[in-house]
Amino acid sequence: MPRVSVVIPTFNCERFIGRTIESALRQTYRDFEIIVVDDGSTDATQAVLAQYGKAFHYIKQANQGASAARNAALAIATGEYIAYLDADDLWVVDKLARQVEYLDARPACGFVHTEVAVIDEQDTVLHACFNQETGRAVPQGRCLGDILQRSHIQTLTVLERRSAFERAGKFDLRLPVAQDYLHWIQVVLQGYEVGYLPNPLGQYRWRAGSLMSSQRRLLGDFTKIYEILLNEHKLERTHGVAIRQLVDTQLYANQRQLAYLERLECSGAVARRRLRHLVRQWPFRLELYMDLAKSYIRNRNLHAPVNPS
Repeated sequence: MPRVSVVIPTFNCERFIGRTIESALRQTYRDFEIIVVDDGSTDATQAVLAQYGKAFHYIKQANQGASAARNAALAIATGEYIAYLDADDLWVVDKLARQVEYLDARPACGFVHTEVAVIDEQDTVLHACFNQETGRAVPQGRCLGDILQRSHIQTLTVLERRSAFERAGKFDLRLPVAQDYLHWIQVVLQGYEVGYLPNPLGQYRWRAGSLMSSQRRLLGDFTKIYEILLNEHKLERTHGVAIRQLVDTQLYANQRQLAYLERLECSGAVARRRLRHLVRQWPFRLELYMDLAKSYIRNRNLHAPVNPS
């Protein structure tokens, strides 16, 4: 039975999936299995995968999204550790070796993530060390307050303890974009520490038009995450008033920013529906009334701030 299960969901990624699989197969750490879930691809993905014979387990399913694909792989995974690799990203050759060693030495850690490089569709390096170059604070150690405020964990860099996954639960099908972020939060809510290696052990591929490239979609999922945490987790009872208030604050900030993006990308009417809901919840926040007034003004020179995920 392999110690590591490598989970690779793919959808219409024929251009990149071969190199992604090869970056997994080239790992210096050899005690692993690979599970590829084809989430209803309509391109030549299946033909590309067929070239690898029995190098990995293959699951074909109707298109259901990344959460369902990862959950399908994990239903048959046998590893003590779980490694996540999306179909257009790449690993360096000693990624698994260094992370297995890290988790073996730190039983309190639920998962370990790493620094990451960013490349484009032509393999041009946009950032050699993204977290360091952009000054991003990364969650590590006992970090519940920190991880609730920022999603600075790249899924392709994560090696997770299987027991942590089972306690935290499956990836949530309600979240098309940020299902991984909710899962990391749920791991930390279970009391696990988070490990971090400051070396870029993976390459995240930035692709124009991807789900992750839309700030509005991302903020929409973040809003759902905070609502799920407030409605389905007894945060005040299990983690105290301060954590509950922190999630409330994050939900408010995300919804206000989302209303701004809706005004920019959709219409003032769409933004007003969200803002009126916010006013009912927070009637004494004067900035909401200013936002409502602005929603009636058509301004073609608005530019949304860019916040890398």
